[in-house]
Amino acid sequence: MPAGIGPEWDGVIAELIAAGRQSVEDGLAIASGGNFSVRLEGSDDFLITGTGTHLNRLTRDSFALLTASGERVEGCAPSSEWRLHSEAYRQRPDGRVLLHLHPEVCVTLDLLGIPIRQMTLDHVAYIPRIERIGFYPNGSPQLGTEAAQAMTRADCVILGNHGCSVIGSSVDDALRKINNLEQAARMTMAMAMLGDRSTEFPRELRSSAVHAG
Repeated sequence: MPAGIGPEWDGVIAELIAAGRQSVEDGLAIASGGNFSVRLEGSDDFLITGTGTHLNRLTRDSFALLTASGERVEGCAPSSEWRLHSEAYRQRPDGRVLLHLHPEVCVTLDLLGIPIRQMTLDHVAYIPRIERIGFYPNGSPQLGTEAAQAMTRADCVILGNHGCSVIGSSVDDALRKINNLEQAARMTMAMAMLGDRSTEFPRELRSSAVHAG
């Protein structure tokens, strides 16, 4: 029988609470427009934000503990998009954190059919590949399955007419990726407005790129 939400979860819960507040402040989501999850090393169970929770108002009571198949072990009613998380973890055993958000510029460019270009060293290091899938209803099994398949090829996946999901080894890692994704989107949009649809970080230099942090 899976254990409940014990003290071993306290650290990552605090990190997710801070990430939710920061994500709203940074314009990556509005109110309840997104959901977060995390799983501990050596466990298939995962913690996910509850349905309708505002990301900038998360508390310890804002989370549900689910098994890999989506059975609720403890906590509040989970986000309706729990399959987006469970399927991703099934396909990516290396992933520990999944952040699903609705970054404005990223979604806008996708609606316009403009691919996001990696412009900087950090973009190449943290989001070297960006995948996208078409629109599927939120919470649907198809959305979870298609997004998870795309995540076998990239850590960042844009969900058509919806938002994006990123998977990482930690809360900080996933936040870094989604912030770089939205920055790359802003720079791509700015350059498109100036008439530039091709400039990007040189392809021949990418193999030697490492993060600047």
